Amino acid sequence: MSAPTVHKLTSVDPSGRISIGKARAGSLYDVAFEEDGRVVLTPMVAIPERELWLHKNPEAKAMVEEGLAEMGRGETVAIDLSAFPEDEDEE
Repeated sequence: MSAPTVHKLTSVDPSGRISIGKARAGSLYDVAFEEDGRVVLTPMVAIPERELWLHKNPEAKAMVEEGLAEMGRGETVAIDLSAFPEDEDEE
């Protein structure tokens, strides 16, 4: 069952702003100005550019999601990383 649509009558202030409430302060929205005068706000999220490759790579993303699912089911194992040589780039 979806929540009912909430409508709120509000006006544009002298600076051209419309308040949608403090609960949404700091949120990111795509704003679409429709030909019929409607303004449509779509909630958005931003991801770091360095993580974009993962969202563009379905195979890698599936591996990460499976790993997270395994972790959630308690199917993880401990690995002794001291057996690996030190990375030369790290100090």
